[in-house]
Amino acid sequence: MKKQNVRTLTLIVSTFSYLLVGAAIFDALESNTEDFLRKQYQAAEENMLISYNISRIEYIELEDIVIKYQPHKAGAQWKFPGAFFFSLTVITTIVSVDISDF
Repeated sequence: MKKQNVRTLTLIVSTFSYLLVGAAIFDALESNTEDFLRKQYQAAEENMLISYNISRIEYIELEDIVIKYQPHKAGAQWKFPGAFFFSLTVITTIVSVDISDF
């Protein structure tokens, strides 16, 4: 194998490994907080239903009126694929600096 091919392969493997490690770290840091906040929101929602004696159906209707679009609720944002994409975005943003200015 040519020396240039080995360097290229090493660079690709290193970059991909860096992305995987970065995504795993970001996922570990963010997913617990996101889960905690989601559970906290759900508990507050349940308390509001009990406090104001609102049925679940009435709450959903009220939510539809306020939000105007119920599928607006997103799933978990910081799972591994999202964290991987974020890491990839960071690398491509950093690498895209024009080095001819230096």
